[in-house]
Amino acid sequence: GALPLDLLGLANYRILVVDEQENDFIIEAELICCAHCGSGLLYKHGVKQQLVMDQPIRAKRVGILIHRQRYHCRACNCTFFEQLKDVDEHHFMTERLINYIHHEALRRTFTSIADDVGLDEWTIRLLFRESTAHLKDKAIDEPVTILGIDEVYLLHKPRCVLTDIERRSIVGLLRNRDKETVKNYLQRLPVSIRTGITCVCMDMWQPYKLACNDLLPHATVIVDHFHVVKIANTCLDTVRKELRANLSESARRGLMHDRYILLRRRADLTERQTLILEAWTLNFPILQTAYALKEEFFNIWMLDKDQAHDLYQTWLHRLPAELEPAFHPLLTAMESWNTEIMAYFDHRYSNGPTEALNGLVKLAQKMGRGYSFEAIRAKVLLTGGLRTEQRPKYGQEKRFILPDPPPSVPIPQSPQTTDTPGREQSHCPTLLCALFALRRFRPLAAAPTRI
Repeated sequence: GALPLDLLGLANYRILVVDEQENDFIIEAELICCAHCGSGLLYKHGVKQQLVMDQPIRAKRVGILIHRQRYHCRACNCTFFEQLKDVDEHHFMTERLINYIHHEALRRTFTSIADDVGLDEWTIRLLFRESTAHLKDKAIDEPVTILGIDEVYLLHKPRCVLTDIERRSIVGLLRNRDKETVKNYLQRLPVSIRTGITCVCMDMWQPYKLACNDLLPHATVIVDHFHVVKIANTCLDTVRKELRANLSESARRGLMHDRYILLRRRADLTERQTLILEAWTLNFPILQTAYALKEEFFNIWMLDKDQAHDLYQTWLHRLPAELEPAFHPLLTAMESWNTEIMAYFDHRYSNGPTEALNGLVKLAQKMGRGYSFEAIRAKVLLTGGLRTEQRPKYGQEKRFILPDPPPSVPIPQSPQTTDTPGREQSHCPTLLCALFALRRFRPLAAAPTRI
């Protein structure tokens, strides 16, 4: 199809020649104003070719081979090269390509971006590392009222995750989950942020509690009730395993496959599952008692604090002696963390949003191979856990109108460099040629199109 007159979208250049190949664009253009001072008091003093990469056009890799003009100044008798607008001379690529890489690297693999723009993968890693360097010592910079602390398994090791439960966003991802690491993070928080935290939701991990007691003594520590009822299910499963050891082979296989029916709430069972549950519980009274205890323990979390306390005391008295070994982990947790567990009834907060965000953190690791912890942390913090961004519907976005290019300023040819032997000659007006790379370029298949 017909190409636009301003395919590059760079206001300081005018396109002369466009050649579109299978994988690359070749574009020749001229600079229409002095990139150094904008005046015409300079004299051309030689040309140097310089390759600068640019962002893809029509899904094709683009580079810019600039015939960079050198100028001679009569006032100070110095020579210098023209300044390249829209170009980062440190990386030899356009600024918009750097911004493109920064944006795409948050949600794509480095290898796919390298193939997309025609750069080496290590260059993409370097640019991503530079753009995320400010996150190394980043702490919470917005007020947080309900703080969630949990862990997620990344790169063969558990890591600490901190979230804002009310906003459902990740605010921190720490390398370790020990007490000192969590304390160091909390110490970096501004005093106004620390004093604004009123509740901290966590699981029953002692280092989290000790760190919060030291640096957030005013905050209420709440143990997520999901982890408590999960222990009740584990205790019931222990009873099932002990019972299964004394059954026949066929009965053992049946009880193994029906374990998930025992772990579900009775109200959530289908009619068929209810019949299977009754068949097991009627034939094995010890299993029936354990299941009833599990159901009653779940019901505690549906009451207010006083009723929950009374029902738990009743539950303790109903626990038979033969089931105490199986329910010992639950009894120990309720005794050791009683204050933090019962705090749930005063502040009905759960760590459910944190658990959901943990899944997004794991997704960042699954997107590619060879990611370092710092790379995963940067992707998570800058994207809110790789949440998708909704683009405006087609036709509803405002049109982008390019500004008119500045007028061309003629530059006189230096008489000193015209006939002097041994000096660099000025060969042609300043040109800009867009290509992928000289060594990877194919022969031109057809004559280029003149604009």
